[in-house]
Amino acid sequence: MTLFQYHLLGLALTALSMLGFGSFVFLKNPRRPLNRAMAFYCASIAWWSGWECAALQMPTRELAFLLMRVEYIGVAFIPTLFCTTVSYLLDYSSDARRRFLFPLYLFSMGALLAFTVFTPEEFFSASPGPVYYLPMYMWAGPYHWVFLVPWFAIAILGHAAVFLGWRRARGPDRTRLTLFLWGTLLAYVGGCPEFALKYGIRLGWLNPFGLYAFPAYIGILTYAVVQHQFFDIRVVIRKSLVYSLLITVLTASYFGLVYGVERIVQAAFGYHSPVVSLAAFALMALVFQPLKIAIQRGVDWLVFRVPQQGLARRLEALEREVQEADKARAVGRLAAGIAHEIKNPLTALRTYLEFLPERQADPQFMGQFRQVVGREMERLEYLARGLLDFAKPRPTQCEFVDLRSVLDQVALLTKPDLLGKGVTLDVRYGHNGATLVGDPGQLSQVFLNLILNARDAMSKGGTLTVETQSDANGIVIRIADTGQGIAPHDLPHLFEPFFTRKSHGTGLGLSIVQQILQDHGGAITVTSAPGRGTTFTVRLPSGKARDQDAI
Repeated sequence: MTLFQYHLLGLALTALSMLGFGSFVFLKNPRRPLNRAMAFYCASIAWWSGWECAALQMPTRELAFLLMRVEYIGVAFIPTLFCTTVSYLLDYSSDARRRFLFPLYLFSMGALLAFTVFTPEEFFSASPGPVYYLPMYMWAGPYHWVFLVPWFAIAILGHAAVFLGWRRARGPDRTRLTLFLWGTLLAYVGGCPEFALKYGIRLGWLNPFGLYAFPAYIGILTYAVVQHQFFDIRVVIRKSLVYSLLITVLTASYFGLVYGVERIVQAAFGYHSPVVSLAAFALMALVFQPLKIAIQRGVDWLVFRVPQQGLARRLEALEREVQEADKARAVGRLAAGIAHEIKNPLTALRTYLEFLPERQADPQFMGQFRQVVGREMERLEYLARGLLDFAKPRPTQCEFVDLRSVLDQVALLTKPDLLGKGVTLDVRYGHNGATLVGDPGQLSQVFLNLILNARDAMSKGGTLTVETQSDANGIVIRIADTGQGIAPHDLPHLFEPFFTRKSHGTGLGLSIVQQILQDHGGAITVTSAPGRGTTFTVRLPSGKARDQDAI
C-alpha cells in the first residue's frame, strides 16, 4: 500500500470507530448529559475524518475545496466539544460549566461563520494542491494561524482540566480519568500532524500513521467501559465470545503464515511441495492447543482481571447477590401490600371507635357501626386467609382428576353471576378425555379465580371462552375474555403478590394460582392487548405424564 492509501484507511477507520463508539455511548444512556456530550465530541471527529477522506478522492479541485470547507465545520467544534465532555466528566456546577464553555462556543461559532460565510482564501489557499504523498490537499492561508492558535489553546485547556481532576480523584474515578487522559493525549498527538501538512511540513511517520491513534483511542475507551464502567455503562462480555474471536484471528494468521511459507519455498526452490504444506499444518495443530490455553488465561487476566477459578467464584457471588436482592424486593413488595390492605379496614374501625363513646346511645350510629365492623372484620379475615394460602398452602391431595368435571362444576357455579353481568360463557372441550393427577379442590380454585378475573375485566359484558386441548406435553386450557385488556407495563407484574389494578381485592389471587400450578407441575402464561381482551393459558401434565415423572 502507498502512503496515500494508508492515509485514506486511517481516516476511514477514524470515522467509523468514532461514530460507532459515540453512537454506543449515546444509545446506552441518551438522557445523561455526559453521554450526549461524548457522542457529539465523537461525531465532530467523525465528521472531520469522513469528509476529509471523501475530499481527498474527489476528481476535481473545486469539489475537493468544497468538501474540505465542509470538513472544517467539524474541526471547529472538536476542542469545544472535548471541553464540554470534560465539564460533565468532572461534574462541574451549572454556573461553572457556563462560564467555562461560553467563550469556547463563541470561538467555534465564529470559526463556523468564517468557513461557511466569508471568503476562505485568507484561511486556506485559493485551491487545493499536492502535499508530499497527497495528490490534493488544502494549504494554509495567511490567517489560518488565527484559527489554529485558539484551537490548540482550547484543546490544551481541556487536557489541563482533566489533569487537575485526575489529581483530585481517588479510587475508580482516578482510574477512569487516567485512561481518558492518556487516550485523548494519544488521539491529539496522532491527529494534530494533519495541520502540519497544511504548512508543507511532514512530521515523519506521524503522517499518515498518526491517524491510527484514533482507533487505538477508542480501544482504550472501550476497555474503560468494559472494565471500569466508564460513562456508567455496564457491559457483560461472554468469555466464550472473546476466546472464539481471538482463536479465529489466530487460526487465520496461521493459515496466512503457512500460505506465505509455501510461496517463499516456491520462489526460492522453484517447486511446489504438498509435503511442506502438510508439515506446516501439522506443526500448527501441535502448537495450537497450548496456545489456546495460554490465550484463555491471558483473557482471564487482562480482560476479566482474575484467573479462571477466581472468575467462577466471582460469578457465583454475583448470582447470590442477585438472588438476595430479589428476595429483599419481594419481601418489600409483600410488606407494602399487607400494610396497604390492612390500613383501610383499620382506618374505618378506628374512626367508628373514636365516636363510639359519644354516640353509643344513637341507634342509627350503632347500626352503621355493627355493619362497618362486620364488613371490615370480614375483609381482614379474607386477607388473612389469602396470606395463609399464599405463605403456607395446604398440602396437595393428588388423585386422578377429570378436567371436564372440574370445569363443569366451576361453570355451573359462576354462570348465574356471569349472566347477571352480561357475560356469555362459551366452554369448548377438546382434550379427548385426558385425565390429570392433582388436587380437584385446588384446580377448581385456579379456574374459579381466572374466570372471576375475566368477568371483572368485562364491565360492559362480553364473551368468556374456556377451551381445552391435548398435546404431546399434556393438557392446555385457555381462558380468554373480550374485556379491556392489560397494559403492557403491567404484564410482568401480574403474578406478584399484592399487585392489582382493581378497586377491591388483595392482589393475591394470581400469585396463589401460579403457586398451585407449579405444585401440579404446570405453568401459566398471559397475553393481552389493551381494548381487545386477555388470554390466560394454563398448561398441565396429563395423568400419564405425571405418573412417568413420579417413576
